[in-house]
Amino acid sequence: MDLPYHLIKVCGNVVFAAQGSDIHSFSSALEHISTWKYPVKQPDESKAPESEAQESPAPEGPPTKRRKVENGQESASKGQQGSKKNVKHDLPANEKPFLQKLFTTADGRHLVAMTGSDKTIWVFEHDGAGNLKQLSQRAMPKRPCSLALTLDNRTILSADKFGDVYALPLLPSTPTTEQQPPKSGSVTPIPTPSSTTPIPFKSQANELTVHTKRNLRALENQKISLRRNAQQDEAAGGTTAQCEHTLLLGHVSMLTAVCVGTVTTEGGKTREYIITADRDEHIRVSRGMPQAFIIEGFCLGHEDFVSQLCVAPGGRVEVLISGGGDDYLFVWDWVKGELLGRVGVLEHVKGVVGGGEEEEVNKVAVTRVFACGMGEKTSVFVVVERVPALFHYELLPSNTLQHRTTIPLPGNPLDVDALSDASSPTPRLLVTVDSSTLTSAEEGAAVASGPSLITLDQEGAGWRRTTAENLPAGEAVNMTTAELHKILYSTESLRKISDFD
Repeated sequence: MDLPYHLIKVCGNVVFAAQGSDIHSFSSALEHISTWKYPVKQPDESKAPESEAQESPAPEGPPTKRRKVENGQESASKGQQGSKKNVKHDLPANEKPFLQKLFTTADGRHLVAMTGSDKTIWVFEHDGAGNLKQLSQRAMPKRPCSLALTLDNRTILSADKFGDVYALPLLPSTPTTEQQPPKSGSVTPIPTPSSTTPIPFKSQANELTVHTKRNLRALENQKISLRRNAQQDEAAGGTTAQCEHTLLLGHVSMLTAVCVGTVTTEGGKTREYIITADRDEHIRVSRGMPQAFIIEGFCLGHEDFVSQLCVAPGGRVEVLISGGGDDYLFVWDWVKGELLGRVGVLEHVKGVVGGGEEEEVNKVAVTRVFACGMGEKTSVFVVVERVPALFHYELLPSNTLQHRTTIPLPGNPLDVDALSDASSPTPRLLVTVDSSTLTSAEEGAAVASGPSLITLDQEGAGWRRTTAENLPAGEAVNMTTAELHKILYSTESLRKISDFD
């Protein structure tokens, strides 16, 4: 089947669209320019498939615990029965992971991408005409789930699902080998990560510190993964940089979003803050580097997971818009930690998919909150998982949101961005749509197949929709629709299920 474009990022007059593991670039007229393909290392057929597993024999664990069941027979304990399901296998050498995030620097000179299953952050150089050159490929210790760039566009903030936020330089620095010898009688200091000394990730565990059979197996898989990364780095000419990464802060719960906010003091100095959200309904405001461990405050009010954070553009940087599993969008003064207002989402979703013989919709999962300036107004566009519409709100001067219109779409939107066009008096929107959910308004009419990009132009109170044509289809993948939807629609899985649901 053909994969949809699931991520888009507009960079001046160039549009970058992610399709599975590839990145396509287009002009503002959506004419194809180039394609970057994920580098795949073919497996070495000369080696036996189980050679890596045979390098170190599996440790013998304690005898399996037995439990008595009602019929009098003994069986393995539940923990032992489910051990095979909990083992995570490394990514096959010929498998290409999906891109999860796309970001561009403010000057448009660099593009940052993230692939989740191989825990890798990619940095590309952009020549301004849509052509990309890969600069680095860095594997993180844990799987990242969200990225952000600092104000100076020199540092990447990587949040992972284990609740940690790391800082990485956008461009890896050159290691220095010169070290000052310690003075006589002095204690050798413990080396710390710095901007000039790259510290590759190295496991702190070994066979002497890990004792359980499950953790020993995980340690062995980690060693295999590190060896594979080293082999890929050697084959790629050393582009897989195991670069320095500094731990900044951590949450107890799974992190879901990270963004950067700024405040200008009375003296004209700009201070930077790191805003993070998690699955436990928390929004935390921490100081920027190097004091990110200091918590300035919280924005508390959500009753379900928070999946999206968006700082208002322009001169209203103290306003934060958040959404997730609640029925509302929340508007905050994140500097003071005050709730300024909230506006309904579920009520407008019901107008699109609710009613009739279908099951009534009683919950939503916000997957994208995008804010942009449209003339003197600030518009906010919201994507809800598995809902074929784009919801348009306006951020009023009172710093509250008001719903303006619901824009119906032929399929489920996946991402949205503003498309700059000098010939258009008003900004245009570019929306990616899941082609596997495309429907036709006219019975019997042909439904477009392959990737789909839709432009939206505002006309009075409505929006004119245009579907881009002659887009490259990309490589067909051996994947069912159900498998694709499991990758594209994962936000709802953040919702906690209680015994009362």
